[in-house]
Amino acid sequence: MKVDVSNNTFSMIFRRRVISPEVNHYICLSRRFLNLMVLLMIVLFTSCEERYWPDLGDKYQSLLVVEGKITSDPGPYIIHLSTTTSIYDPIYEPLTGYEVIVNDNLGNTETLEEDEPGYYKTAENGIQGVVGRAYRITIHSPDEKTYQSNFEELKSAVGIDTVFVDLEYRESTTSGSDIPGYQFFLNSNPATEDSSYFLWQMQRTFEFQADFLIYYWYDGELHLFPDTDSLQTCWTTGRVFQIFTESTVGLSDPGLNRFPLHYVPFDNREFSVRYSLLIHQYTISEQAQEYWMNVNEQNSSGGELYTKMPFQVRGNIVNINDPNEPVLGYFHAAGVDTKRIFFNRPGYPVEMCYPECELREPDYMEYGFMFYGNTPRDYPRYVTMNASGARAVPSPVCVDCRESGGTIVKPEFWID
Repeated sequence: MKVDVSNNTFSMIFRRRVISPEVNHYICLSRRFLNLMVLLMIVLFTSCEERYWPDLGDKYQSLLVVEGKITSDPGPYIIHLSTTTSIYDPIYEPLTGYEVIVNDNLGNTETLEEDEPGYYKTAENGIQGVVGRAYRITIHSPDEKTYQSNFEELKSAVGIDTVFVDLEYRESTTSGSDIPGYQFFLNSNPATEDSSYFLWQMQRTFEFQADFLIYYWYDGELHLFPDTDSLQTCWTTGRVFQIFTESTVGLSDPGLNRFPLHYVPFDNREFSVRYSLLIHQYTISEQAQEYWMNVNEQNSSGGELYTKMPFQVRGNIVNINDPNEPVLGYFHAAGVDTKRIFFNRPGYPVEMCYPECELREPDYMEYGFMFYGNTPRDYPRYVTMNASGARAVPSPVCVDCRESGGTIVKPEFWID
């Protein structure tokens, strides 16, 4: 089963079409009229809709949130503690000064050190995950509350066989047109047990470029820019904010074939140069999979009238003196296999559909205006040139890839 905990205000019904190699061409169309009609429909429908926000008071504020796991990989392991805040004005609030203890069913125990606010870490040579053993976490708060999980058995890791993509066309949420994109799939090795349960967590990194080179820079004086492409190429790393889970229960072959992961449309720059995906495949308990399925069910409930009260999904951690206190999150013991893959930008005839910068008359005029009226807070100003050598000062995002949230430092793992 695919679990997607993304939270969309509007659910989109899309057409899905798998593209064969015989496709000869594809043109990214901008259906402005259709976009306008969709926008008008959204405005009309939402203008007639009165939102309902239940009065929750402070019942679901200041709840303990626990995230962490022990795996079959060597430690150190990290347990993250935080607290819930108002659902109307959520902020991140780590919990410090707690005592966090991990022990196994053979009596081995370790008290974790707080590495940074809210992050508690085992020692380099501390407790290690061993397949077949069971692990539990105990948490003592500064106000003398004690929280504890049940024991979780660490399962054998199941290997990832292959990860691949299929080119598919889906309706764009921005243009209303069908655009290409890559649907990711995974094949696993056969599991050692007939009934195995899986959770996937992924991190993506992509290389992208700003549209123009920098030839000059201005800080009150005009200077030659030493390396015209030094701010052109960036890398961005982040989580795939979807969670996927599946089991082999009822399968004749305890291996997964073509399990669908996330989809990346080509209306952004993720596949504009090169893309890398780091996949963690966790073998978890049946109870852990049920937890993630319940999380998905709560997050995917349609509308803004709650079909379930917020925070109704509880994990495997309780206040031992007050079992009725809600505690969020889950402590996992899991076998893990990890795989990193790289994909290049697809070649012809597949086209990217993301917007690109164009030099316009105001950009050329800005080059002249730049010498008058700028203040130090505007510096540096970057100057590019067209093929004829005419100078222009476009928006910073067009010449400096960092303006799009990237870094010019190539990741150590990156392979060109």
